[in-house]
Amino acid sequence: MKTQNYELLTEYMLKLMPTMNKRFFRDDEVFKSEELFPSHIQILLVLANHKQLTMSQISRQINVINSNLTPLVDKLIKFGYLKRQPYKKDRRVVHISLTTSGKTFVEKHKKYVESLLEEKLSTLPDAKIVALEAHLVAVYDTIIECLGEK
Repeated sequence: MKTQNYELLTEYMLKLMPTMNKRFFRDDEVFKSEELFPSHIQILLVLANHKQLTMSQISRQINVINSNLTPLVDKLIKFGYLKRQPYKKDRRVVHISLTTSGKTFVEKHKKYVESLLEEKLSTLPDAKIVALEAHLVAVYDTIIECLGEK
């Protein structure tokens, strides 16, 4: 691929991320109802897609070192969203999983974000929304493929 294509990809990736995070889904809107930070939400969403994970697996998924992950997980346990479960074959290994309350919170959070998205996209014609969905799926699938996770 030509260097100029990578330059254009880089430019749009760097434009897209802050636009999505700060202008499309403002953090204060998405996290205003709880005493949670984006890292907490990332942990909950990762665990919603996996039955259970170790602390190391979670840290790799959200790119946070273990020493910083522990207080985040502790807070989510205190809120009743997560639970620790010792691994039966090796007591040194501890699995983290969502509680029923955590699953409920994730579903509530997804619905809230969905309502924000619906509000932001309400002025677009249906064809544009369908096209946006197809493009987002393609971008996600391509990134996952590049990471070797597919």
